[in-house]
Parts: sequence; C-alpha cells; structure tokens
Amino acid sequence: MTHNELSGFRLFDTISQTDIDILLGACEERILMSGETLFNEGDISDSIWLLKSGRVDICKNIRASIDRTLASLGPGEVIGEMGFIDQSLRSASALTTEPSVLLVLSRTAFMAIGQERPALAAVFYRNLSLILAERLRTTIELYRDSVAFSIEATGAGRLNLLALSEELKPVSILLSSGTVVAGHILQMDQSPAGYTIVVKDKHRKLGIIPYQAIQQITLE
Repeated sequence: MTHNELSGFRLFDTISQTDIDILLGACEERILMSGETLFNEGDISDSIWLLKSGRVDICKNIRASIDRTLASLGPGEVIGEMGFIDQSLRSASALTTEPSVLLVLSRTAFMAIGQERPALAAVFYRNLSLILAERLRTTIELYRDSVAFSIEATGAGRLNLLALSEELKPVSILLSSGTVVAGHILQMDQSPAGYTIVVKDKHRKLGIIPYQAIQQITLE
C-alpha cells in the first residue's frame, strides 16, 4: 500500500513506514462481494479487519431474525477491535454492503510481531485504544439520545421508545391533533428539524411522526 492509501488509517498514526510494512506483511487480503459476512455475533475473536475499500455494516441481533444496524463503516476503518483486545466473543456481526477489499490481521501473527518489536505493538495498541475510546463516546451520545425519547405511556410508566422499536410491540399513538395511530414503532430518526419516529400502521402503511406531535403512547 502506498503512503496515500495509508493516510486514511488512524491505526497507523505515528508508526513508521518500515513498521507499517511489517504489519501489512502479516495481513491477509480478502476481497468480498456485497452481502458477504466477515464474522457473526458470538464467533471467536481471532483477528482484526482493516477496510481498504467498500463498506461494512455492523449489526446486532435484537430477536429472532430482526437485526439492527449499529454502524456503517467505510475505507480506513478498523473492524473487530474489541474482541481483538480482550479476546471475547464477537458482540455483533459484520457484513459487506458493497464489494469490499479488507486486510485481516490475526492475533497469532500480531503476537509474533509483538515479541520481536514490543515498541511497535505498544503504539499499535495505543492507536487502537484511541479508536475504541472515540467509538465509546459515540455510543454514549446515542444512548443519551435514546433516553431523550422517554415519554409517559399508559400502562408502562416511563417507557423508552427505543425499547418499543426493538421489541415491535403493538401500540396506539395519540397525537396532539386528536388522531390515533395504531401499529408498530419501527425506528427513530434525527434530522435538523428534530426527532421523528417511523410507524407501520395496522394496514401495513409506513408513516413518519414528529416526536413533538405525540401526546401519549398506549401499549395494546
């Protein structure tokens, strides 16, 4: 990989070109088509993936066949960093959404490099921890936003709309106009105009409702 190709990889920040070449030499290149799986939730974490080109979605199973996309990653991103650090099972699944080229660095190959070049391993882990810290901050912000969706709901006390969308429970939504919408909350979105929820009604039609227009939500 050339210097320009490496410029998007924060994982290689402050690492010399010589050491980068050593890391790249230990990687295996994978070319995947759209819709192919890198790893599944619950798999053993034995490698880290570097996305050279394409796009990869990180998905979490909610229940049965229902998955929620947690992130969509592009070139220069690192995938599978948590399991690479603590050797835990994969906490989510990763799959391509377009043709993608990735580099795979196994734990075994990296440990061999670390034994010969401990200083390189230390910088690598430092960069990896900075990436993980940034993603954790993003997760905290998303959680804060989800808590902001909590409203008073009949029969459920203080109910979180995020939980309703994940569980797909039937609800009746009373709007400030007096209209009642019965159906399922599919997801929540944020736009410059504010928060909205996407609802599929009993006739299977999709509707977008501004958060501020909701007066009450009742579980069916």
